[in-house]
Amino acid sequence: MCGEKLSFVRNTVRLIGFACGLLFVLVSSASAQGANQNEALIQFFAGQGCAIGPSTIIAARVDGFSPHEIDQLRDAARSDPDTIKTGGWLVLSAEVCEIELPRINNQLHVSDPEVAERISAVDAYAAEGSFGCFFHLDGLFEHLALTRGWSERKATHEYIGMVGATLKSGELTFYSENPLASPYGYSLTTGPCAEVPNMPKIKQNHELLVRHFDALIRANAQHVVCEAGANLYTPEFHDIAKNLTDNMNRNEWLWFEIQVIAMGAGWYEGLSWSRKGMPRPPLCHFE
Repeated sequence: MCGEKLSFVRNTVRLIGFACGLLFVLVSSASAQGANQNEALIQFFAGQGCAIGPSTIIAARVDGFSPHEIDQLRDAARSDPDTIKTGGWLVLSAEVCEIELPRINNQLHVSDPEVAERISAVDAYAAEGSFGCFFHLDGLFEHLALTRGWSERKATHEYIGMVGATLKSGELTFYSENPLASPYGYSLTTGPCAEVPNMPKIKQNHELLVRHFDALIRANAQHVVCEAGANLYTPEFHDIAKNLTDNMNRNEWLWFEIQVIAMGAGWYEGLSWSRKGMPRPPLCHFE
């Protein structure tokens, strides 16, 4: 009888141990899954400027994230003292989220014939002391209406997306060391067009843009108000770029490259050919 009781106790202990182990595995698995989902959501918002607001929440829902996941991250962000809270937007702290160069979906490319025929020869402006294959917009929208049936609105969207995507990749640049004189246009940095005196500096400056994208945007946003037609140029930007890049930035139009990348990604809301639209956080703050 005692032997039977002892066997029963041993089996019960084994079952309890098995159940506890199984529970631990399930809890650990659920915790790991939750952590992975949170990391995936933060990674998604990194490509949205680490900004949680009306348009980026919609984008997150479209990308498959649940309202519960988004609400959890938003609640955590609100309790983080380093989160920037402005105008109904939350910009996650740099410790939580690094602003990444955004994904830009564009159907127009610099290699397309409508664009390629509007890129100058590398020596077209040599007499003026400028070397490079410069892109000009002349008649592009009308041409796209004929070749692709695009409306002006569609052509505008695709043009800005193309320029933003190629500035992001470094295939185009808007480079000048003179803050008072803009370049002749966007210039191509590949193939024979790369054989220009300034190309090593242009390549280096693009690396600086990629490396300091997060810090440049966060530092400059303190000086940019979220309002219709706002530029990312500020009197402070030169010194911001100088300090963040250890005085290596040479492109006085770096702010403009960041702005056009942001426009191509949809970080300017209400953008059209006749309206610049309004930047949203993290590019700016509300007053």
